Formats: sequence, C-alpha cells, structure tokens
Amino acid sequence: MTVNSSRKHLVLVGAGRANLHVLKGLARQGSGDMNVTLVAPQPYYIDPAMLPGYVAGDYALDEVRIALDPLVEASGVTYVAAHVHSLDATGRRIQLTSGDALPYDVLSVDAEPTLEREAVEHAMPGARRNALFVHPYEAFVQLWPQLQALAQERALQVAVIGGDLAAVELAMAVAQALNSPHGSRVSLIAGDAPLLADQPAGLQRRVLSRLKAMHITVLQDRCVGLDGQAVELASGATLLCDAPLLALIAGTPAWLAQAGLQADEAGELVVNERLQSESHRQVFVVPPHAPPETGPVLEANLRTAMGGGNFKKAPVGPTRLRTVACGDGHAIAAWGFLAIEGREVWNWKDRRDRRQLAALFTP
Repeated sequence: MTVNSSRKHLVLVGAGRANLHVLKGLARQGSGDMNVTLVAPQPYYIDPAMLPGYVAGDYALDEVRIALDPLVEASGVTYVAAHVHSLDATGRRIQLTSGDALPYDVLSVDAEPTLEREAVEHAMPGARRNALFVHPYEAFVQLWPQLQALAQERALQVAVIGGDLAAVELAMAVAQALNSPHGSRVSLIAGDAPLLADQPAGLQRRVLSRLKAMHITVLQDRCVGLDGQAVELASGATLLCDAPLLALIAGTPAWLAQAGLQADEAGELVVNERLQSESHRQVFVVPPHAPPETGPVLEANLRTAMGGGNFKKAPVGPTRLRTVACGDGHAIAAWGFLAIEGREVWNWKDRRDRRQLAALFTP
C-alpha cells in the first residue's frame, strides 16, 4: 500500500461514532492537503444504543447497521477493510492483518472495544466453543437470528454473562425476544459485585424492579466454565444453559495495549483532555462510551494536529443522562438522582437514537 509522502497522512482506525463524525466533517469541508485513510474490518456501523432494540425485535437489522460506503465516498477518504495487527508508535506505522503497513502523521483510534478470546477462555474454559460473544457486534448480529429460530422450536435456558448496564439491557432484550412462543427463560450471571452499584440509586432500583417483573433470574456469581450444557459458577453450583451470551465489559484492543503508549497502574491508556496519548501526542484515542459531543472535538483536534491551531477540550466521562431499553416498548431514563420510566420514555429514546444516527450519516 502506497501513500503520497508529500502530503500529511491521517489514519482513522475504527468506525466508531467519533471517527464517523470526522468523515462527516471531511465530506462537508474537504481534506485540504492531507491524505486520509479509514481502517475498519467491516464496512458497517452498528449503533450500540440501538442494538438491544434489534435483539428485542423493535428494529430491523438495517435500521441499526448502516453501510459506510456513502459517507466514505462523500468524504473522499481511502477505505481499507482490515484489522490492525500492531502499532509502532515510535515509527508512526500500523501493520495490518492484510500484510500491508500504513505510515501516518496523526492516528485516531475509535475502534469497537474487544474481548480477547484467549484471556476469556483462560478464565472460562469452554467459552470459545460454547458461548455467543456480543463483541464484535457484526458477528453477533449475524448469529443472533439462529438463536431466535431455535427458540421458536422449544423453550431455551439462556444465560447472559456480564454485570454492567449494557449486559443488563441485553438480558432484558433477550427475555423480550425469546419469551414467545415457548417461554424461554433468561438468567443474568452478574459477577461478585452488587449489580449496578456504580449507577445512580434511582436507576438501580428501577432496573432491578424491571428484571424481577420480567422473571429474569439474577445470580451474583462468576462464570468459571462452560461445557455446552451448563454454566459452572465460582460458588460450585452449575446452571443448566442452552445458550450462554458473553456480554462482558470489552477492553482496549491488544494491538493498542501492547503499543508502548503510556498506561496507568491498571493498564489503561493515559489520554489527556485533548484525547491524545500522554506519551505519543500524535496518537488520539477515543475512550469507550464517550458522549456524542466527543466527535466534534476530535474532528477539530485532528485538524489542529495536522495543520496547526488551538486544541479543544473533550467532554470528560460519559453523559450524565442514562437511558435503558427494557423491551416491550418500555425504557428507563435517569439524570442524577431523578429516574423515570414507561412507554413515553421509550418513545423519546427511540426518536433521539434515530435522529442521532441519521445526523451522523448526513454529510
């Protein structure tokens, strides 16, 4: 793969929301005197906020999975369908699984978080063979209809393994989707810590009540193995299970974690208020669950890094407004200590999510 060396090269890794906002800006303003390349394994964007709605049957797949082609064409960037194998942050070069190497002047990483299969298998022997992984999303949405078809034939015992808000939301969506016609049952294996202890009390209380109303069994235990028929728990108990869904918190891709960028004691990359790596300022990293306002800041800061100017500060942490789809046209919204729920909340969330998705792909 060759790149015009007389022009600066911006490489976007991953088709996350913030990187797509950069493409939208390029479509609107042009790329000027720089080359831009987008590297992503699939030519689609799957909206995480709407994914539980797809599972629950509220959306068709083509409503939550949007083709990148029109936006890529409008932005004038070069699209490369590949995974990243490694990053040489000192040499400013990424190695692709296709065998190609891409040099860059500035790199923006906004890739889907990943579950390292070997690490998961070590912690839960049998997971690679027997579990349906939620990440990557593209593989999950292709396999999910097979589980739905099986539930049309007989009642299933399904276990969602994960304890964060996304896992809880998925468990409710699965329960909604598979309840009919045979009454499949869903269990949530949420780990040792109290469920949603990091969430506002009002949201926690309403979600727990909703789980109970949907007859979802919550187990405060850890999965330590899967044999295709049951889930083995750390307590020594076993849970009969036809279909385990792994909805664990995904982390930094291995190639990025191993690139030698500065990290904290927990191994998390240290990113400053401009979204730059503290040790390699030409590398920008979008944190997981970054709020929508991150996109415009990333676009401005990438242009500054390429051509000069003043950097902007990115919003810190996730948005204070949390929304949870609960299936059956029901949702919960929480802002600080205030939490409300009902069909009206779902209708508002649906309109907001559709509007944000449409805006993202409108140059």
